[in-house]
Amino acid sequence: MRRDCLKLRLSDPSPGSLSFHASDSEEESSDRGSRSSRSGVDEPHALPATVTAAQDTRTHVVVELYETEKSYVEALEILVKKYLQPLKSPENAGLLDAFLVDEIFYQVPGILNVHQVFLEQLRRRLEQWDLQQKVGDVFLDVFTQPTVMDTYMSFINNLKKAKETIKTASSSRPAFAKFLDAMARDHKGKLSLDNLLIKPVQKFPSYKLLIQRLIKHTDQSHPDHKLLLEAQKEIHDLLELINCTERESLELEQQQQTLRELEQMIEGLSNLVTLDRMFLRHEMVTMPSAQGTIKDRALFLFNDTLLITSVKRRTGTIKKPTPTYQSTIASQMEGNKYKLLMRISLADLEIVKAKDENLRRIMHEVETLTEDVNTLTQISENVAALHTQHVQLEEIVREMLHNLNRQLSERQNSDTQLCYMEISLNTSNGPENLTIIYPKAEKRSNWEELINETKQKLCVYGQERPAPEFLSPVPIRKTRAGLQFTCAAPTLPPKGQSPDVWVCNSDGYVGQVCVLTLTPKPQVTSCNGVCNARILCVACVPPAPALTRQQTLDIPSTSSLNSTSSVKPGISISDPDDSCKNIRLDSSSSSDEEDDGSSTSENQDAQSERSQESATIRLHSSLTASLGNHRTTLTPNHSKSLSTPHTGQSIQVHPVMKSSSNPAVDKQAMGINSGTLSSPASRQSSEDSGTTANQPTMWLGTEDGCIHVYNCLDNIRIKKNKVKLQHNSGVHSIVYVEGKVFVALGNGDLVVYCRDIDGSWSERSTIPVGTGSSPVSSMLLSGGKLWCATHASIKIINPHSLQVDETFQISSETKPISHMAVAGGTIWLSLHNAAQLRCYNSSSREQLAEINITPQVTKMLHGCDDIIRQHKAACLRVTALLAHRDTLWVGTSAGVLLTAPLHNSPNARTGVFTVPHLTGITYGHTGHVRFLTIVENPAAQKQPAKTTQTSLKTKALSRRSTNAEKLQKQAEPTQSNKETLIISGGDGHEDFRSSSSTEDAGREDSTNHLLLWRV
Repeated sequence: MRRDCLKLRLSDPSPGSLSFHASDSEEESSDRGSRSSRSGVDEPHALPATVTAAQDTRTHVVVELYETEKSYVEALEILVKKYLQPLKSPENAGLLDAFLVDEIFYQVPGILNVHQVFLEQLRRRLEQWDLQQKVGDVFLDVFTQPTVMDTYMSFINNLKKAKETIKTASSSRPAFAKFLDAMARDHKGKLSLDNLLIKPVQKFPSYKLLIQRLIKHTDQSHPDHKLLLEAQKEIHDLLELINCTERESLELEQQQQTLRELEQMIEGLSNLVTLDRMFLRHEMVTMPSAQGTIKDRALFLFNDTLLITSVKRRTGTIKKPTPTYQSTIASQMEGNKYKLLMRISLADLEIVKAKDENLRRIMHEVETLTEDVNTLTQISENVAALHTQHVQLEEIVREMLHNLNRQLSERQNSDTQLCYMEISLNTSNGPENLTIIYPKAEKRSNWEELINETKQKLCVYGQERPAPEFLSPVPIRKTRAGLQFTCAAPTLPPKGQSPDVWVCNSDGYVGQVCVLTLTPKPQVTSCNGVCNARILCVACVPPAPALTRQQTLDIPSTSSLNSTSSVKPGISISDPDDSCKNIRLDSSSSSDEEDDGSSTSENQDAQSERSQESATIRLHSSLTASLGNHRTTLTPNHSKSLSTPHTGQSIQVHPVMKSSSNPAVDKQAMGINSGTLSSPASRQSSEDSGTTANQPTMWLGTEDGCIHVYNCLDNIRIKKNKVKLQHNSGVHSIVYVEGKVFVALGNGDLVVYCRDIDGSWSERSTIPVGTGSSPVSSMLLSGGKLWCATHASIKIINPHSLQVDETFQISSETKPISHMAVAGGTIWLSLHNAAQLRCYNSSSREQLAEINITPQVTKMLHGCDDIIRQHKAACLRVTALLAHRDTLWVGTSAGVLLTAPLHNSPNARTGVFTVPHLTGITYGHTGHVRFLTIVENPAAQKQPAKTTQTSLKTKALSRRSTNAEKLQKQAEPTQSNKETLIISGGDGHEDFRSSSSTEDAGREDSTNHLLLWRV
């Protein structure tokens, strides 16, 4: 079409079927009509006479814009109506699987919707055309929508995969190939499916050219001029983003191909290819062996891993892999055979600085000379740019540079020690050092610099550990309207068995416990009301340590205890017995208390009364008096703290999950002794074995000041008889540490329960930590001390002396601390109703970092509706906090979960604390994240009957391992027999990858969901 002689004419005089197009020739008009009929696009209404009579260039360009847009929409409609819909129809079901059809045409319907709207807006503007009409705002209205960018980016990222699917399906399915050929022949331009799919990539360059022409022919005083300039910028940015995405996609494919080639060439190497892994460099080096000989080795450096392989000269016929892209790695490696020796995570690697003074002096001289050479090189470049005579100056600089290079070369070659690099590996058995000898000192220096830079990037982008593996969402249906998650904690199971997770719900009137079992698959086995108040916290208390035979003989009998005078009150939890004054509370229910498992608010008062009648707590004084000369402190060295997830803090690994050096303690770790809270099953087992079974317990703290204690192994559906400890204020947090249970109350008091020698619990002391207006909002264990957050300060309590050792102020703000988490030498915390995280050094109390979570949360919400996104951003705050190993988990009020790699102390080399980079997780909740908790679950044992399943699981676990195979064999046996699960609880379930609304959106918003990740 000739743009300089574009003319408009009416194609049909009837008002109902008028259309417009550029008049070129009768043949082109006929072709356009044929194309429209083939694509099924309805002809638009005719334009007013003012448009058809216009002869100015600006109008011609707008008409051309409309025509090209109409042609583009027709092409997209062909993809949808001639390809997508027929292939998805039942009569063509055999041509191609539905999921492959969706893969090929991914985001095409979304792109069509965008441009149908744009085309309609252009048509309306042309129908009302005058000299002052605008089109720039139409561009801005359509192409500034976040969904447009997301849709195009998703399409481009998927385009290569779509083309590969077409190619594979065409070769394997002849009927599908015939279908494609028939559609191409039917198309006016004989365009194939591949040619049509490339059109979205080619669209934005044409927009850019048309807008430039519009700006050229639009006067600056025209109301559309400013809008067109803005539209030009938006289209330019979109085009740059598309081009960048294309380049990244190509680079990613090249990188993936390189990884695949390396995986084929290195014997014993597997699971190397991941989307976020990048090959950086390889080098031939030597390493001293244990026998003292020097062995040839090869180093392969990636952005997160270092591989060390053996090197042998290849003999016989050499099979060259055929590289898909221009890659030199295959040609460089073709003459040798490589076998994997070690696979090391860069996060576990540190370069050791030289200790020899002479060597350190030489290295310092080399570094200084290198800096001087770089400086003189810059000076030389600046001198060359002078306009005045500078011959003498240039000669002086050249001579100095020559001398420095000579000195540098002499220093580098003067001592072979400069070619040595010692690295320290952080293994499960402690540090392990390796020595690497490079061919030249310069290469050693370059490798040291590259490794340090790569490790720094790992700190920033958090790639040192694989992303958490999402397992599944578990919906929990509400038995009462308004039930919301409040907290959760895992139980302590018998050794080798999987724990359950007790998940607490409340609506303000009823407290409910749902039991989540993890094997054979995560599912909720029961959901029952346990009290008439909101459950605020839950913690698991391990059983008491097993007593030696001598300790058992030294304990006075119950009858002798009852005859002694009182000294200090205690609480004993055991069976009711009229012959003794201390009341033993049994958690097992009698026959009249068992029911069908239903639990409603109406019968809970009666249940509570029966519980109090059958299980009461009497303060007895005889216990402490008679044990005065027999008491011993039972504080196993393997005790770990368990804290309520409601406070958002870390829950340490259960004692049952980590074996102790003490066999007796490992077999029966901390808990309630002698007849405590025993079920009929456990009593029967005790009678059969001749010993009393010790059991861990679950402590549930409620808003009305009660602590309800259950056996972990009890079936909560039928066990109604429980221990009930009443306090005068709400129970906000419960933490177990070293044989004591610390209970934070709403009035600011910290109540401490200590275990007596017989395993019973006594309320020993009350520590005034906060006030009624500033109660303890969070507790955690750090450095053997209990950290209690009250308002904007933290009080550090010695768990042995029960004294406040230190108090320090976090900030002068009025916002109190809401959540805390500990990671090595750092404490992370959030403030009430704030979207910031703060990090403090646990030793110096120095603030190390402050991170705003808003940018990352906003990025994850890009696909949400504008109103929803604005609302979530306006009230954004941290709602849960959990630190596990080297990762910080952050739950937010927007439902988005964030993770960040943790570095517990400043870098040993630089002394600088690296602020971690937050990363959003694909899956989250529609509403608030209510809690985060962690579960150590024993891994399934290998069984011959399930070889395939075990093999897949082993491969999955091996993918997560970043240490070398040699180091893996040295790891603790218990570590390889368990898996770690992170569980989040919240309102609804959301996949944040989806950028467009679907029919299912919002359907599960009101349903509470548990989300499980394997880490």
